[in-house]
Amino acid sequence: MKSFIRNHQSALIQYAGLVLVLLVFALMTDGALLSEFNLRTILKQLVILFTISVGIIFIFSHGGMDVSVGAVLALSSMAAIYTMNAGAPLAVGILVAILVSVVCYGLNVLIANQFGLMAAIASLAVMIAGRGIVTYQVSTSVTKVALADAGPLRELGRNVPLLVAIMVLVGAVGYVLFHLTPVGKQNKAIGDNPLAASQSGVRVKRIKVIAYLFAGVLVGLASVLSLSRSAVISENTGMGLEMDVIVALILGGMALNGESRSRMSSAFVGSITLVLLNNGLVMVGVPPEVVSLVKGMIFLIVVFLLLRRPAGEVMPR
Repeated sequence: MKSFIRNHQSALIQYAGLVLVLLVFALMTDGALLSEFNLRTILKQLVILFTISVGIIFIFSHGGMDVSVGAVLALSSMAAIYTMNAGAPLAVGILVAILVSVVCYGLNVLIANQFGLMAAIASLAVMIAGRGIVTYQVSTSVTKVALADAGPLRELGRNVPLLVAIMVLVGAVGYVLFHLTPVGKQNKAIGDNPLAASQSGVRVKRIKVIAYLFAGVLVGLASVLSLSRSAVISENTGMGLEMDVIVALILGGMALNGESRSRMSSAFVGSITLVLLNNGLVMVGVPPEVVSLVKGMIFLIVVFLLLRRPAGEVMPR
């Protein structure tokens, strides 16, 4: 039994955490957490974080780090608004949002690969540029940056079966790519040891590009899902989302340095756990500013439990 617990510590903690959060807040809210209305609310919040996490885990698995997701989401949402306000159909707006996100993530990995910078520094540059563009455009616009006709997009956001289908499709594609194709396996090999992976025939830079572009596609899709909830963007759109993604993956048992033991279940379980935690804290009356503090404390506890490894293995490259 001790051997089993030691060998499956991460998985046990991530699933135990999900069950604990579910039970605690279900009891504290007298079952209101699981009411039909609240489950719809949870789903609308979850589909965004879930979609992003499935993409970002490819970056984390090879030891990368991304802090630009919030800014890229805001920039992609803004591009979709201007495209659809110009008369383009919803499908074109979605494609433009995805294209903008893919370009941002392509630039991210290009900076890291070509100039040899740490992934965190490259993504920080993209974050500053993206957030700057959004802030400038919003602050200088004489009207709100919002959809002129939000009807079609809002219908998408209210369509529960469609949101569930998106999550299932994203999860299935992410799982297959991560566990059953060379892309996922080689990303994890790079996370274990980039030099060894390269000497084994892995084209390290190419695999990283694929990981970032896939993440870009899903962040672009998430930007449309986010826009379907509000139909407007501001300087604060997507603010703090990068930390939510990191916390979700860590809650799901993901190691920050990436490794062969990385699992797509970290994105699945972690995103569900974090959304339930956020929703539950709000329902029991915890002030919004305290919610961040609680999440931070839980994050530190989980990191302590999951990352008790040699110091050189904890930080991402």
